[in-house]
Amino acid sequence: MISNSLLKFAAGQEWHVANEDEYVFGHFGDYCFTAKTDDVLTSFFTPIAGIAPEDLIELTSWLERTRFPLKLADYEMTDNFIAIRAKDTAFSGTARQMKEFLEILTDKLKDLEVDPGLCVICGLPADELALYVGLYCRIHPDCIDKEGYDFTSAVKLTDDSENDEDEEDDELIILSGAENADDEGDEEDDHPDDERISALAEEFAGVREQFLEDLKRICAVPSVDGPPEENAPFGCETRRALDVFLDIASGMGFKTVNVDNVAGYVEMGEGEEMVAAVGHLDVVPAGTGWDSDPFTLTIDGDKATARGVNDNKGPCLATLYAMKALKEDGEFSPKRRIRLIVGLNEEKGMECMKHYGAVEEIPVAGFTPDAMFPAIYAEKGIANIALVQKRHETDAIASAQGGAAVNMVPSDFELTLKENGESRSYKGLSAHASMPELGVNAISLAMEELELELSERDLSDRFVAAYRALIGRETDGKSLGLSHSDETGDTTVNAGILRIDDYEARLILDIRFPVTLDLEEAKANLSEKAGAYDIKPEWLSVKEPLYLGKDSHLIGTLMDVYNEATGLSGEALAIGGGTYARSLPNICGFGPSFPGDPDIAHQANEWMSIDNLLAGAAIYREALRRLAD
Repeated sequence: MISNSLLKFAAGQEWHVANEDEYVFGHFGDYCFTAKTDDVLTSFFTPIAGIAPEDLIELTSWLERTRFPLKLADYEMTDNFIAIRAKDTAFSGTARQMKEFLEILTDKLKDLEVDPGLCVICGLPADELALYVGLYCRIHPDCIDKEGYDFTSAVKLTDDSENDEDEEDDELIILSGAENADDEGDEEDDHPDDERISALAEEFAGVREQFLEDLKRICAVPSVDGPPEENAPFGCETRRALDVFLDIASGMGFKTVNVDNVAGYVEMGEGEEMVAAVGHLDVVPAGTGWDSDPFTLTIDGDKATARGVNDNKGPCLATLYAMKALKEDGEFSPKRRIRLIVGLNEEKGMECMKHYGAVEEIPVAGFTPDAMFPAIYAEKGIANIALVQKRHETDAIASAQGGAAVNMVPSDFELTLKENGESRSYKGLSAHASMPELGVNAISLAMEELELELSERDLSDRFVAAYRALIGRETDGKSLGLSHSDETGDTTVNAGILRIDDYEARLILDIRFPVTLDLEEAKANLSEKAGAYDIKPEWLSVKEPLYLGKDSHLIGTLMDVYNEATGLSGEALAIGGGTYARSLPNICGFGPSFPGDPDIAHQANEWMSIDNLLAGAAIYREALRRLAD
């Protein structure tokens, strides 16, 4: 199982969740880690193959010396892994303390020159990453059946009980080559230090209590999209959230406007041109699993918990307080008006901003606090494509289904063969469609196995042959004619959903493409490649790429503000996902999450650091100041 604190930590590190939420795994720095929670103990496992005998003794001595300061329950070294256990409460339920613990551990491993790139069985350099006996490590596939050498055999175990991991099946799941892991953990180096965050938040110390009162008020509105009503196109609660937010702004002395009950804005200053921040007040349903009322703001130290506190009511309010600070600055006289635009339909299609853009003024520059720091200068294009092939009587598969969402690598796939009505299930490893190489596609696994098996049984299936030829294990779209690379990244292709019945096989692809891809040429290439297998492509939706340029005035200004505020030297981002920045021209993603922060939007117990929110307000204040000058 996985505790809430461990799950939050894993989300922040972009680790994988595996085996039906039994454990998580990923990289911390250069080292492979697996972690899970049993009862009240959280365990971290990392391979230490190749460690020298004298270093093994030093590591053991160090663990004994630091066992109590680090609040460790116990530790164990066996089969070239070290397992370190601590009560979950030792981390006070925070992802940051888990991060600090692993920083201490990996620093010690580096001091001892423990090489993270060695095969866990033979201790020689290895590129392949895998789950071996349920633990994440590097391994040579040829070593899987070898006895190997136990570099930890000289250590007396601190716990003589049987190692639970020995009971796991010797299952090898190859994940990727080493090149995909090299950048893991880099984001952690780009997180502003706590002193910087605290100093920025302190600039709003005088309004902290009022900020929390306003946050409590706006989070109390369950502004989930609802059935349209009179004067409430997206439901009465979204409209109520707009009324509350505009009332808060009006109380600060701002001009406020309700835009046909689908959006609203707060404005200050004078000038012909206008710059803006764009956020939203609608939220996703609360769902289950909360430890408190999701629509009652709960404060625990620096932690504020409620639905919408992160996505996106908290950041909208932080931006409003940034504007309030500018309004009260007697020396600030902007050349452009400043507007905070809030929509009510971001979670269900952004129709709010489509309407706003049709009837209201468009900002000349701005940002959305509904993404991440630092500034995002490019977002790949996103296309959903159906590949459809009519079925023949001779096709071996009777029915099949796999994948729940096109933007996720499918982890499950089931099919039934016509011969004897035989049913099959296949397991993969889920990942987001913007990084399909991090997952194991269950559909691809099934097609690979079936191709060989059907051939041996003198059977065939036209869709299996087409899939193997056009996709196989590729995630770059090369065989589909979609492969392309530029400064914003590479094309990624995720085979997300497959349904096969008597009539047709229908495969839905999620394509993320770089900004310079010639879409018309790509469509022609795909039609030609797919047509050779009697497959008809259907372009279900296309979102054009967003590109503002690293050297643009907007991106340059925001990066200067961010780096000056944090003391970092970060660079603008290009991402494969899509943000609210696409909803209006001249807008980019900018905050509220800092690099390495956990992604807890849409989850139960959604929370955000109050200091981070107020630090964001300080950054937004300076960003709006400079954009308006």
